[in-house]
Amino acid sequence: MIGDSIVMEIDSILEPQLLHLTSYSKDINYRATFMAKPNDTIIFEIKNKRFSIKGEKAAEHNFYSSLRDSTPRYIHNPYKGSLIEYKSRVDSIYRKKVDFFNKYVRRHNITSKSFIDFVESGLKYSHIYELISPRTQKNGDSFYLAGPEELFTIIQKEYSSKEQLFNLKDYLGDITIDDFKDESHLSIGSFKPALSVLIRNYFATSDYPSYSIEKFLAEKAVIDNNFDEKIKEYAMASLITVYHWRGFGHSKKSVSFFKNEIHEYSKQYPDSEYTKEMEVIFEDLNSFELEFPEPALNTKLLSKHGDTLTLDEIFNRSNKRIRVIDFWASWCIPCISETQKAQDFRDKLSVENNVEWIYLSIDEDEKKWLKKSKELEIYLNVRNQYLVINSKKSPLTKYLKVYWIPRYVILNKQNEIVLNNSPHPSDSIVFKRIIDEINIEN
Repeated sequence: MIGDSIVMEIDSILEPQLLHLTSYSKDINYRATFMAKPNDTIIFEIKNKRFSIKGEKAAEHNFYSSLRDSTPRYIHNPYKGSLIEYKSRVDSIYRKKVDFFNKYVRRHNITSKSFIDFVESGLKYSHIYELISPRTQKNGDSFYLAGPEELFTIIQKEYSSKEQLFNLKDYLGDITIDDFKDESHLSIGSFKPALSVLIRNYFATSDYPSYSIEKFLAEKAVIDNNFDEKIKEYAMASLITVYHWRGFGHSKKSVSFFKNEIHEYSKQYPDSEYTKEMEVIFEDLNSFELEFPEPALNTKLLSKHGDTLTLDEIFNRSNKRIRVIDFWASWCIPCISETQKAQDFRDKLSVENNVEWIYLSIDEDEKKWLKKSKELEIYLNVRNQYLVINSKKSPLTKYLKVYWIPRYVILNKQNEIVLNNSPHPSDSIVFKRIIDEINIEN
């Protein structure tokens, strides 16, 4: 503290970084976002209730605040039911930001190549992330965040009743994995989230179920085969973290696999900045109970006949059976396709392996569920068809993290979760092997 000034020294910046500064007074919240480079001296001034950056590179350091004040913000731009219309608005915002940046550089005669590359790349990565992670969740009066439903679930909902197919390549534009190989871009704030979501939803092209062991390995292969160590270290930590958030590892089949992956990561990157996060995830896996907690068992379900009952009541109808919970919805085309093409296999498992199938719809519209259920009555078990009441807030869907469908959860005869995201029944050889292993263990 020198007079009315505060001097702060950051000695760990080795490459350009996007920094956020917040300062408070009694009635005003001051904020600044700026790019800082090694050996930069940045002078902040608060005068007459205004916050500004002074000094030799003031134009560069004031850019992000000027961009925020002069162009539309993505956080005010929600998905409203049409991806094409949403893309149009996202593209428009991106063009305005790029146009503002180009004019800003010319007006202030900025020639720093590192600054120009940093901002241009950041704007590009932000644009990509906005497209692949539509903002569907309201947060406050006018802010929107990306919700738990991923792009493919949104595509299923929107295009289930349309004849045309959705072209992801046209939607995202000309993106290649080479656009994400520059390790210096790891310090650009929007690079990391854009990379993680693209690996999951675009670069890993396998047809395995989301957040399954097979899908994890497919994403890991993309990371191993395409990136150098720094990006690989981040991408693998992100892969583990997101899978944990989605409930992966919370079942008998996946927990040991997941623990081993975390152990291997810690061995490969002993000094990683993500070590603490890996430790927290490992501890959570050790403490997870494989049985349903009481709130999940007491989830309210609606039968086709209008009766309300709980999952626990369904379990108590019959004992010592392997159970498969099938989460689906009337708008989910892959769910319906699975139901139709795997009917004979499901019937065979029911008879020969004592498997009980429980069909839980996460439809928000009861009439649409009943209508589609009627259309599929030759494929579905009438007795075990239910609608999860208020599915988005249901303790059951929250516990199992049912953010995408189709989703199959396999339980053993003690109602313990053997696999919380199993292969699809149409993958009959693998599915049957899992059922046989449960029978042997029991």
